[in-house]
Amino acid sequence: MTPRLIAIDGVNSMTGNAPDVREFARLAREYDALLYIDDAHGFGVIGERAPDELCDWGKRGNSVVRHQGETYENIVLVAGFSKSYSSLLSFLALPTRLKDVLKVAAPPYLYSGPSPVASLATALVGLEVNDKRGDLYRYEAYRKTRRVLDRLHELDIYTPNRSGYPLIEIPLANHEDIDPVGRYLFDRGIYVTMAAYPLVPKDEVGFRIQITAANTDDQIDLLCEVLGEINERFELQHERHRQLLAEGRRVSPT
Repeated sequence: MTPRLIAIDGVNSMTGNAPDVREFARLAREYDALLYIDDAHGFGVIGERAPDELCDWGKRGNSVVRHQGETYENIVLVAGFSKSYSSLLSFLALPTRLKDVLKVAAPPYLYSGPSPVASLATALVGLEVNDKRGDLYRYEAYRKTRRVLDRLHELDIYTPNRSGYPLIEIPLANHEDIDPVGRYLFDRGIYVTMAAYPLVPKDEVGFRIQITAANTDDQIDLLCEVLGEINERFELQHERHRQLLAEGRRVSPT
């Protein structure tokens, strides 16, 4: 029988959106496939839902699979500690029967050395902090992310972020503005990830904001202020702009 694999992102690193894991998991089980999920940006941020959760991101930060109420039947979750825990570690979460196979059949497992002791220690301490007050940190990140998203809505600036997670992509209307926009943000004390053409399509050129619990409210105030300045000095995409782009894609060439 031919092996079948469905590979998807968890929380997307640019848009901040997550797929419908339950639907993909249903398809994987229906067709006897493995669902491979790379959730580098969701692990540590979103987690299982609970009546006493502090925000919509859930509790514990135990990834998109638990956040959407799924089990690990036919699922392989891959994530790392470099984002939320600042440690050089990665891991697989998968069914026991598959884990037993990989222990004897996966060359990277058989021939790789162990992680540095310092990285292991960092991860262990990070997990302790997560257990004690991680949900409070997640709430702070959630609250500050909401402030930024509300500011974008107020300015009518388009972002593909529909999840409310702390990765906020802001595309430019003119892809050639990427250098001056990046310089302006840096000069105003805002450090973001720039996405330039041809790394992304021209209509997706822009920058990504990543909010953390460590950001202060004063820093969020500055960011919201600078977003207003950027909106006045450069041409960003707005909801109407996205509608015109979508309509243009639907028009067949004559």
